[in-house]
Parts: sequence; structure tokens; C-alpha cells
Amino acid sequence: MIKTLLVAAAVAGLVAGPALAQPLKSPNVVDTSFITGDGARTLQESIVIDAPVAILWKAFTDADEFKHWSSPVAAIDLRVGGSLEASYDPKHPLGDPDNIKHRIITFLPQRLVVFQNIQAPRELPNADLYQRTVIVLQYEPISATRTKVVLSVTGWAADAGSDRLYNFFRVDNAEALETMKRVYEGRSAH
Repeated sequence: MIKTLLVAAAVAGLVAGPALAQPLKSPNVVDTSFITGDGARTLQESIVIDAPVAILWKAFTDADEFKHWSSPVAAIDLRVGGSLEASYDPKHPLGDPDNIKHRIITFLPQRLVVFQNIQAPRELPNADLYQRTVIVLQYEPISATRTKVVLSVTGWAADAGSDRLYNFFRVDNAEALETMKRVYEGRSAH
């Protein structure tokens, strides 16, 4: 999700490859994905980072920090009904139709951000299936200097297009959590 969608090889794999669950190459990520009673799937992955909640909250809600670890182009309007827009290609300015754009549904400062995709790159197959999901980012303090970050994508259907996207985001979200850990591990609030 975070560094997704514009990676040409990954998009090509979505178009051509079958939905095979690949083992995660993210040793610090714990996968606790599940299926609800109605059959909808939730992709849920978490990581523990030795950094305070305040640092990690800013990493995802402040555009300059987001650019530091995730994408070179980003704008964040942190409010209910606001948006997060990003591009992993510096040639795509804000407002480009191939940028990723999410609508912020709600948030609880330093605890939770809930958002939904409203714009995906044209190359993303089945973007409409991704736009039916809801993304939940949670911050759970373990101590003053240690935080568990949980990234969940709810509402995945059980069809071939959803399977491919689910597996793509399963790997991509884990990589994003690993990147966040690598960049922010050991950072203090001061």
C-alpha cells in the first residue's frame, strides 16, 4: 500500500501472474490475517518498532516525514474527509491521475487512521476491487519507546482479481512496515 502501485514489475505481475501466496521476506512482520463470518478477508500485518508512538504517527501523517521514508511526492490533509496523495515517481506532481489517493475516513491522534482508496494508477488491474476495501493503521504503545504498528486491509472478496491484489498488498505492506522500522528504529521523541 505505502510503496505500492507504481512499481512496474509488481503491476506486471498482477496482470500476468496467478494468485500464489508467496512467503514473506519480512522477518519482523507478523501476519495475523483472518476471514470474517461473512467470508470477507482481512489482510492484517504488524511490526514492533523501537520508537515512540509520536515519531511513528508523524511518519504517516506529516507529508515531509512521509516523503522521507515512503514516497518522494506526498500531500496529507489529516482530517475526517481529508486525503493522502502520493506518487513513487517524482515526475508525477500532486494531482496527477496516476497518483495514489486515499480518503481519510477517521482518525484518533497517535492511535488510529482509517482510509479508503479513491484513486489508483491506471495500470493497476482491478482497482475497483481495491477501492472496496478499507485500510486501518493502528499504533499500540508497548512502552514509552516501543510501538506495535498494525496495518489491516478489510473487505477483500474471494475472487481471482481480489486474490491477486490481496497477495500483492500482503507482500508490499510487509515491505512498507519493514522500511518504517529500518528508518525509525531507535529514534527518540526529542
